[in-house]
Amino acid sequence: MKNRTLKKIAHKISPFLISLAQQFIYITCKKVYELPKGEIPYPAIWVCWHGQLLMCPYLYRKMRPLPMNGSAIVSEHAHGDIAIRASKKFKFNFIRGSSRKGAVKALVQAISVLKKGEDIAITPDGPIGPVYSISDGVSALALKCNVPVVAFGYALSAFWQFKSWDKAKMPKPFSTIIYRVSEPIYISGLTKDEANEKVKAALMRCMS
Repeated sequence: MKNRTLKKIAHKISPFLISLAQQFIYITCKKVYELPKGEIPYPAIWVCWHGQLLMCPYLYRKMRPLPMNGSAIVSEHAHGDIAIRASKKFKFNFIRGSSRKGAVKALVQAISVLKKGEDIAITPDGPIGPVYSISDGVSALALKCNVPVVAFGYALSAFWQFKSWDKAKMPKPFSTIIYRVSEPIYISGLTKDEANEKVKAALMRCMS
């Protein structure tokens, strides 16, 4: 009973604490931006590694300022609930599901969103890895809706490393965040494996 109560308390307060830490780090850090030369068309599929979820929402909102709509695919796990509540200030829409659970439902909803001209954001190695792997949902969506994939992420001058499956890093306050966004990646005509490798290479460059 005691453990269950502690879990409930942690579930309620952790989104607030995550959001507070996120804002403090962003405000105190120096930001450097390496962005595409041209415009990124609407809609697009935005992909970042699961381990870079903490600071990537700021980069997306720089590229797609409010009131531009964008939907993120978030797992149906309790961690997904926390992520949604911690991200309220970015005003994203959310689709629940992942490659592990609710994949078909999430894919159908994502196709509908893209056809309305709105972006989709995906962590292709989420929700539980393997780290730096690309789920087939990215290429399936891009080919079905004939839209580009955009990789985004960041490198850090100083950070704390978590002992988590996704190798997440938290920037240290007053350090430098080097934000990177790839050129639009078009995968028409590529095999699934070729498309996945092309997207993975772009994501690795974003965090190098």
